[in-house]
Amino acid sequence: MTSILDMKAGPPDYWAEISNFFLPLKYLITNDRFDSMVRDIDLYYLINGVFWIFVALSCGYYAFQRLFQFFLKSSSMKHFQRRLFARVIWNIAFYAASCLFLHFYNEFMILPQLMKNQGRYSLFYSSDNLIFYRSHQAEKFQFYSIFIITFYLHGAWLDFKDADFLEVGSKGLYLLSLVAIDVYRYENYFVGLNLTVGLYSILTEVLALLVLPSTNSHRIIYQVFLGLRIMVWAYVFVNLLPFKYFIPTLFAKNFKLPLNVPIWLWYGLSIWNSPVLQYFYHQIYHTAPSDCSGEGSAAKCILVKDTSEFRHYKTLKKAYLEVKLAHIRTTSNSLPSETSSASAKTFQAIKCVMMLKRKLKRIREGRGHEPEDDNDDQAVDT
Repeated sequence: MTSILDMKAGPPDYWAEISNFFLPLKYLITNDRFDSMVRDIDLYYLINGVFWIFVALSCGYYAFQRLFQFFLKSSSMKHFQRRLFARVIWNIAFYAASCLFLHFYNEFMILPQLMKNQGRYSLFYSSDNLIFYRSHQAEKFQFYSIFIITFYLHGAWLDFKDADFLEVGSKGLYLLSLVAIDVYRYENYFVGLNLTVGLYSILTEVLALLVLPSTNSHRIIYQVFLGLRIMVWAYVFVNLLPFKYFIPTLFAKNFKLPLNVPIWLWYGLSIWNSPVLQYFYHQIYHTAPSDCSGEGSAAKCILVKDTSEFRHYKTLKKAYLEVKLAHIRTTSNSLPSETSSASAKTFQAIKCVMMLKRKLKRIREGRGHEPEDDNDDQAVDT
């Protein structure tokens, strides 16, 4: 009976690992080994499956988004929040279904195989580790791994449309890590990693769903949600993932360079995009309430994702405020001239009334023909 780890002893050969990772391209060039490629890694099946699953996810997401926008038209939610609300529900549904499937698959398919060989392997990460269990059912493993890989590819495409390049880079690196795990057939590694990341993503999306339709009057609740997310993030990315997956991958006997490079880069980008650093970024750069989706609340800014529609709405709102301010300034500058013209008109009216009174008085006294009176009027006018 062959070992489930299938590892080699001795120092790792990095160039051999790189060439082995790109063996499908080598097989395509050398026709004599094309049959071996089809038997080991069916590249045509992989590309074809990813393409059609991506098309199905795109059509399903578009219909799902339009349906939610139709039902949310009568609500008080802003237009740019409706699409984000639909995507949050979409992510929660996929992560929940994925985690449920991976949990039962791990309980009934992987753990029984690991229990048979548990006494033969050390649980210390610097030696053979049970997370490197290689699947002997490549068809089943590749079937569900393609769905998860394509989902992250579709999510990276949506983030690219929103110009969220940090999330695009994070999902791209995680996607490359999953592809490497799929190529090496580390089934237990694939299931455990996606189960952990999926549960964390469900909590993140649920908190965003609770915060999104509410107003800024619940700042204390936002801060509680942010504290909960920071604690869960610290447990997952500081305590769980490094010691259970990343360090064993780095110090494994059979070192895999194509797996270590993207997964450590993804981990570094996850640290850079952590809610703690996002909080400091908000305090430094978001000086006005209109600078972020949180509208002045740091907790809501971190919990709710920024979108291109919100940035467009923010630009329109800023332009409207600038036009309104310019109109107020123009109106305030025209007030002194209007006041001065009104005063001049009032003075002219008073002067005319006084002249009429004097003329009527002269007529009564019979002095309207005297020339000195005209001089008196001119003197009074001046």
